[in-house]
Amino acid sequence: MKFAVSIVALIAVMNIGQMVVANKKDNTCSENLLDLLCKSRNQKTEIGVLTRKTRPAFTASRTHTKPIAANQVITFETVWLNTGHIYNPSTGVFTVPMDGLYLVSSSLMSTYAKHLHCHMWKNDQPNVGAFGTGWSQGTLNALMDLKKGDTLSIRHDNRKDEVVYGGHWSMFSAYLISE
Repeated sequence: MKFAVSIVALIAVMNIGQMVVANKKDNTCSENLLDLLCKSRNQKTEIGVLTRKTRPAFTASRTHTKPIAANQVITFETVWLNTGHIYNPSTGVFTVPMDGLYLVSSSLMSTYAKHLHCHMWKNDQPNVGAFGTGWSQGTLNALMDLKKGDTLSIRHDNRKDEVVYGGHWSMFSAYLISE
């Protein structure tokens, strides 16, 4: 079984390598890995009329270390990408702009000698969780079938004396994969 997985991985890497070489010959080496992977699977990098530049996506991180209250929504105030203005850094809420399959992820770092318990919330209901302790990160990644108007946020659990570490070590992001 391990041999078969290794062969499949090797073939995929070879296909990507061949596409990179072909792109260099055509002086179109500016395409990113997503484009190359989509080409290798004969998929488009566009969804309907959406392109890579207009597809809903955001990434934000925490700048400051902060003690958090029970059930508090964690805000990620430094926005790195916010295509379509779908994430509100003041409230910490991502509002889904269109129906589709989304990849949602968050990493949350605890501080020295402290625990950190958090969950992603969808429409005011807890979903997947993340836990960190003593400078470790809790990470959550989820593929979610979301509807226009759904809201997602990262909330602290009902605990006391926990701190979320800043310095861009804690982050939240989402990306539309397909309609």
